[in-house]
Amino acid sequence: MKDIEELLNKYFEGETTCEEERELRRFFTEGLVPEHLQMYRPMFAFFEAEHTQYVQASATARSEKKNKTFRYYLTYSLGTVAATLLLVLGVSGVYRHLSPASSSYVIIDGKQYTDAALIREQAKAAFRDVSFSEEEVFVTLFEE
Repeated sequence: MKDIEELLNKYFEGETTCEEERELRRFFTEGLVPEHLQMYRPMFAFFEAEHTQYVQASATARSEKKNKTFRYYLTYSLGTVAATLLLVLGVSGVYRHLSPASSSYVIIDGKQYTDAALIREQAKAAFRDVSFSEEEVFVTLFEE
């Protein structure tokens, strides 16, 4: 009993440790309290209720913080992946447009030619070789 009274005096002087305050709260909320100390019981019961509420609220806040952290990490990761994908697609599209593409070419008799004038001449010559005059067409169609 003397210990509790000494702790109360220290408490009201502001000299108690956290463990001593826990002991005071436990004493006033759990056991039989002497009549001359009954007036302190509601105060320490209130403190114990506040402490319990605080512990529960901090546990809830910690779990919410974990959820928010996970959601933030997931969103950040997916955003990074999407941005990287867009960047790769954009760079490859620009590279395809700006890269020096091989010019048009044609292979004639096993050789590759890229000179446009030469290709045009060769094409005209090939068309001349396979073209028919009107007279040749009529003769071919109406032969008996």
